[in-house]
Amino acid sequence: MDNYLALRDNIVLFNEVKLANDFCSRLVGLLRTKSLDEQQGLLLEDCKQVHTFGMKFNIDVIFLSREGEILNMEKDMRPGRISQYVKKAFWVLELKSGSLNRNNFEIHHRIVFKISKIE
Repeated sequence: MDNYLALRDNIVLFNEVKLANDFCSRLVGLLRTKSLDEQQGLLLEDCKQVHTFGMKFNIDVIFLSREGEILNMEKDMRPGRISQYVKKAFWVLELKSGSLNRNNFEIHHRIVFKISKIE
């Protein structure tokens, strides 16, 4: 699975974002993950809603347009929950709980993803 950087205004916010762009990777999502650190995230392609059934930790969730514009956010989503359905979303970024506050995200901010060449 490729590793991506997530940037806002050319500043790297997260340097270890994994892309889930097929049925299996979206289905599994973060279920096999015990925790996320502050630099990690999961980017789900072609996604409008997520759930945290079977997860062991809270997450922050960002719903993005195809162009990377933030459409909606959910802070500190607990295990066993279903997010709201965001009709215009194309990407969903799942992050460690607290990431939204630490990075001062707002609706209409734009996040850009670039493949990381770091091994």
